[in-house]
Amino acid sequence: YNGSETARYDFSVKSTAPSISPAVPEPEFGQPTEFTLRPDPALQAKSPVVGYSVKTTGGQSDRAFDITARSDGTATVELALDGLYGENLQVTSRSANGWVSDEAWWGISYDTSPTVSSDTYPENGSGGGVGVPGTFTFTPKVKDVASYTYTFGNGDPEVTVPADTDHKASIEWTPATDGWHDLTVYATTRSGLQLAPYDYFFTVD
Repeated sequence: YNGSETARYDFSVKSTAPSISPAVPEPEFGQPTEFTLRPDPALQAKSPVVGYSVKTTGGQSDRAFDITARSDGTATVELALDGLYGENLQVTSRSANGWVSDEAWWGISYDTSPTVSSDTYPENGSGGGVGVPGTFTFTPKVKDVASYTYTFGNGDPEVTVPADTDHKASIEWTPATDGWHDLTVYATTRSGLQLAPYDYFFTVD
């Protein structure tokens, strides 16, 4: 038996995933944002899209729900993204003939930890001294911060202080020992959501 050489034929299949478009390029943390879902044009031409399945992951509570498409195959959904480090959307479309599309993915990253600063005890630097008081200022990166909770890495209990009208707070701390120290701070929003913590390292002279 004399067989021929093996023939190879490569091809790719175009994705049928819908598109996901937020109303603004970078939706703010916790702020309601409208997302527009659009069908793949080829899929829409073959059999109109009648609905979408939406799944959110990474937020305070992952969700999965269906929404109905308009006659042109598009749909809108309003979401307030609240993942402390970011959130993802996964969306598939459903056509009138029952076809379910490939999955579309959209994601965003957030940094909800506060900014910490001190003139006397600079971050990753050294300053002050034993018995020398220093002021530490907490500034939010997201809206609606109501308070800050902090602790120094020496076994002290957590302390919560209210934010001012600018959503900032300042504390005064006097070190009892020299050397390396760690200040951990997190903010809490007016709705009670505890945000991501931040560790501020410094050395007391």
